[in-house]
Order: sequence, then C-alpha cells, then structure tokens
Amino acid sequence: MGNIPGAKLRLGPAGEIDPLFNVPGLAELAAGRTEVALDPSFWVAAVDNLLQSGSVTLPTPIDVVKPEAFLPTAPVADGPYVSSLPRRERDLSAVTYDWHGRKKTVREFLRTTETDIVAFVRDGAVVADFYENGWSADVRHQPWSVTKTFVAAVVGIAVAEGRLRSVQDRIEAYIPELRGTAWEGARIVDVLQMRSGVFWDEDDPVLARNTQVQEWVQAALDLVTEGQLGQGRNAFLKALPKETAPGTKWRYNSGATQVLAWLTEKVYGKPFNEIISEKLWQPAGMAGDARMLTDRVGDAIASQGLYSRVFDLARFGELLRNGGRTPEGRQVLPAAWIQQMTTLLDAPKGAYGYQTWMGPIPGSFQASGFQGNKISVAPDHCLVGVRLSHAFGLDTRPGDGPANDPAAYGFATEFHAKEWNAMYRAVADALGPCARGATPPAPRGGARLSARAGSSRKGALRRGALRVRLLSERTGRVRVTALHRGVRLATRVVGLRAGRARWVDVPLTAAGRRALRTHRHIQLRLVAHGGERAGRAARRLTLR
Repeated sequence: MGNIPGAKLRLGPAGEIDPLFNVPGLAELAAGRTEVALDPSFWVAAVDNLLQSGSVTLPTPIDVVKPEAFLPTAPVADGPYVSSLPRRERDLSAVTYDWHGRKKTVREFLRTTETDIVAFVRDGAVVADFYENGWSADVRHQPWSVTKTFVAAVVGIAVAEGRLRSVQDRIEAYIPELRGTAWEGARIVDVLQMRSGVFWDEDDPVLARNTQVQEWVQAALDLVTEGQLGQGRNAFLKALPKETAPGTKWRYNSGATQVLAWLTEKVYGKPFNEIISEKLWQPAGMAGDARMLTDRVGDAIASQGLYSRVFDLARFGELLRNGGRTPEGRQVLPAAWIQQMTTLLDAPKGAYGYQTWMGPIPGSFQASGFQGNKISVAPDHCLVGVRLSHAFGLDTRPGDGPANDPAAYGFATEFHAKEWNAMYRAVADALGPCARGATPPAPRGGARLSARAGSSRKGALRRGALRVRLLSERTGRVRVTALHRGVRLATRVVGLRAGRARWVDVPLTAAGRRALRTHRHIQLRLVAHGGERAGRAARRLTLR
C-alpha cells in the first residue's frame, strides 16, 4: 500500500481501521458466511437454478469485482440534520413468492441469491430488514450503478438553482474540453437518457475490450505512475469513439454518468464528492457519511462508486417517493424533476428515464446496479425496497427457454434481478397499497389535479391518441402521461384554467401504438402532473 502515491489507512472516529474495501470485519464475515453455507436451501437453490434456467452464481462470500482495491475514494460528508426513519416492524416471515415452481421466503431469497442486505420502508418507516454474510446496517456497501440515479438528482438540483439553463443545452457549452470529441453535439438530456451517441460496452466478457475495465486499468496506471502512464477520468472520456448521432440510439453508457458528474463539477467549481454532500446528502438528512470512487486527481468515477449504508439508500428512495421532500418537509429535489427522471422511454434492456429504470410493478421505478443492487420505489404502495448484493454469475439461457430449446441459449450475467422483482411484488401485495391519507399531500400553496380517460383501445388507435378529461384547481401547464409497466405510451403538455374541465387528445408514442395493437385488454396508469407547485394525480384504467 505504501507504494501507491497518497495511499493511507482510513480511520474511524475511535481510531479503528475503517474497512478498506467496504466489507464486514473478518470475524463477522466468516461467521455469517458459514451460516449461509450450512443452510441446505443454499445448495438446493444452486442446483435448481442450474437445472431450471441454466444459471450459475459464483458462491463467493464478498464482491469479487473491487475497483476500490486499487483506486482512491473521497469522502461524502454527512451533516448534523438526520431525517426521520422510524421503525414500525411488520412480520414478513410468512410472505412467499413463486420461483421455479416452488415457494420461497424473503430469508431464503437472501440465502440463495448472494444478497447481503434487504430492507423495506413502508410509508416512511422501516418495516423489515434482513442481513447475511456478516453485514450490518453500520457498514457501507458498494451499490454500483445505483449511484447513477443520485447523479441525475444532483443534475436536477443544478437545473433548479439556475446553474444549468436547460437540459436541451449541448454538453460542450458547459464542458469546453468536450469540443471536438465524440460528445460534441449531445444535449444534456441525451446524456441523461443514455442516448449520447458515444460508444461504450461494459457487457463484453473479453475484459481487454470491456470499456469499463479499460477505464479502471487506465486510471490505476495513471495513479501508480503519477500520471506518466494511463489516463484519468477526463482523458479517458474524451478519447471515447462516436457510434451514432446524438439522441438516435439508446446504449447503456457509464461514461455518460461520469460526464454528468463532470458537468456539475464545472458549474459548481468543486469536486463532485463535495457537491453531492452539500446539495443532496446533507440536505436529505443522511445518517452517515459515504465515499465516492475517484481517479488520481480526485475526479469522481461517479457511475458506480457511492459506497453507502443501507438506510441512507432507503432515505434516498423515500425522497424520490415523496416528491423530493424529507419527512420534516424540507424540499431537496424539485418534484417536477423527479417526474422527468421517472418518465420512462423504450430501451433495449427495459424502460429508462434519467438514469432511472422501470420498477418491479406497474407505476414503480428503481435505481439499479451491477450484481443486482437496487432501490425500488412503488409510490402506489408507499413502498421502498433496498437490495445490496454481491451476486455474480452466468446465465446460459437468458431467454428463459426450456433446456431442449436451442434458441434459448446464449450468454448473460446472472444477478437474480428477476427474482428480486418477484419477491418485491409479493411483499408489495402482502402490505397492500397506500393507506388512506398516506400519500404525501400536494406542496404547500399548490393545488391537486384530477383526471380520467374516455377512450377505447380501438378508438385510441384510430385517433392516434388517448382521449382524456382533465380538471385542475390551478391555472397552468400540465404534463399528461399514460404508462404501461413503466413504459410511456402517450404524453402531452397542455394548458388548463383553474376549475374548468377539458377533454384533450394525448398522442400515442410508437411504443403506445405497438402496445395497443398487441394487447386486447391493457391496463394503463394515467398520470397528470402540474409541476412542483400544482401537484400530481394518478389513476388506473383498462382499455378494451
């Protein structure tokens, strides 16, 4: 360690060694892992997964992919204010879900999917939390690309504060160093939605071609040679090749998130770890500090490395669920920005918004990361679920086809994300939708909206739009969106006058036309949102 420039042990408040790689202590890890390994269900599930879906998960006690072992981290300081997160425990031991033809419990989910922590927060209170492999709520975990959703939130704060004029601005207007690179011409919104046109491939199993691995190697070389070899974050991002015109193709790109962090560093004039601390972490009332992965000079590799404790991740989920407000009423994020973050577009790997994914149940959304790490938010159920995991393996039948179907075979990583979705849905069903009065009220001084639809499926296809009746108690512009399983099927912004009902046509998207042609009966979630001051209304309807 002494051979790495600037390397030093991190010490806790009492002088104890802070775990270098954000894992439990050795004794806790050994005891916890032994308990998992001695559970017969652990081995039964391993064989069952192999036979049923052709998937194998590495039976490792900790995450084996650890860029923090050779790259620095910078502090994300917490503050004196800690937002309320009380406990109101519910017994979830009887909750089961179906998986591969058998019933499994929440505890079995942890034991059989290399999951370290699961926590559920219902209507602002912790109802259940589970731990394996020696983990506890006191140890920071690597949430991987869950970090991306935090970065999008910080961009929204910069927009609200006027640091960024508009997400329609081109990225090089704020980062002049990107002129003449593959990023030139991409708007901020293109970068947020992973449609920058810049090439990136972190799925390639050949590590020499894997863009993310290449960046880690370059950053490590730059670190150990004090800049004589390798590339720091900015140099690596500037060298990436162009693939398509901006805004034309979705490609998952961790470099895009790092460009967003670079963007905020430019407009605030300080390192990203300080920005996220001052603008989000402390105002949101996080109970502990976090750490952010960086390169040699302190530039944040902000697509992955926000090492955090479980209940602070849950607090972030609650912040998103509550329209950007803490339980004490502090407005940290604009509600309108959260609406934009969670308005999802078609993407090859599932519907995607601003660094945010479609969630496990209709109307939900989630921050999602490598190895199955999740913050899943279901507003209609007042439910936030957090999964912290080190699952990593191979799925030889990513199409979920039977063993005798050659077309089912291929290659994919196995993080047990689909099983998390099944378990989360079972917990949501067991707890039920929000209790009356549990949904957060409209912001002070604002007004509520009401909305209903009057279109049949065939009528909507003929018209090319849904017919929707809107009523607002406030004059202003309202964004109307129809969603199906998180995918945006129709959207329009309309102007309304206070107290006057109006029928409007909401044009179908290409995904909406496909969905209405495919499904004879389709359930939609209609959302009317008037921005931070005018409130939001949602209702479900079925088109036939």
